[in-house]
Amino acid sequence: MSALACAAAIAFVRRELATYLSYRAKLALGLASLLFSLVMFSFVGKVVATAGSGFVERYGMDYTSYAIVGIFVHSLASSGLHSFRSVVRREQLQGTLELLLTTRLPSSVLVALAGVGELSITVVGGAALMLGAAGLVGIDVPLSRELLLAFALYSCVMCGAGLASAGVVIVVKEGEPVSWAVGGLAGLLGGVYFPVDMLPEWLQAVGRAVPTSHALVLARYGADAGARAPGGSGAGGSLAFLAATAAISIVVGFVVLEWGCRRARRDGTLAHY
Repeated sequence: MSALACAAAIAFVRRELATYLSYRAKLALGLASLLFSLVMFSFVGKVVATAGSGFVERYGMDYTSYAIVGIFVHSLASSGLHSFRSVVRREQLQGTLELLLTTRLPSSVLVALAGVGELSITVVGGAALMLGAAGLVGIDVPLSRELLLAFALYSCVMCGAGLASAGVVIVVKEGEPVSWAVGGLAGLLGGVYFPVDMLPEWLQAVGRAVPTSHALVLARYGADAGARAPGGSGAGGSLAFLAATAAISIVVGFVVLEWGCRRARRDGTLAHY
């Protein structure tokens, strides 16, 4: 079973790599979009700096570094939220999902392996584009141990949500709410673009319960040891929180994905799109 799974994973990665490299215009536009975002946030950072040193004193780093680390970690990790759903939806529209799920591998494992192929290419390509764009505008993104660990654990959290999203897509085909809810909460309340303590008081507790905020506390601490969460704390319990959330997310994701596969088989809707 493990040899078959490895062969399937390699095949999916090769397929996604060939597809990814065939869209040269998409690669160029992706780099241009990243350059635009980095330049924009560098100017916003200058505006914040001219308004006073309160941001640096409170959060341990300037706003440009704060935003770039948040975007870097959140954007790449969010690939896990979309990759599995994207693979399932593409196979549905091509009419190949039912055929794909007739192999000897369990359906949920096969969907996960297919998603890992797309996820790997997206993360590696996205990281290369981001680092290249940051280098072009003179912004340093230090790949410290803490930052990489935060990214790995946060990616696992997002992958679990992505697996659940794929399971729902297999059943409902269109309009699944998982990725919309998780992505929206993470981007709005997780401290990607602005600190959580700038939210209204009644939303701050929700923001600190979102795994994104813990991932970014750890990542920013890795990027700058002076970085800290509101209240002056460092990485604190963010690592433990992320590890526990990642484990729960992966388990729940596989459970929902397997439920989706079984439900679609029972209803005879695997071939529907």
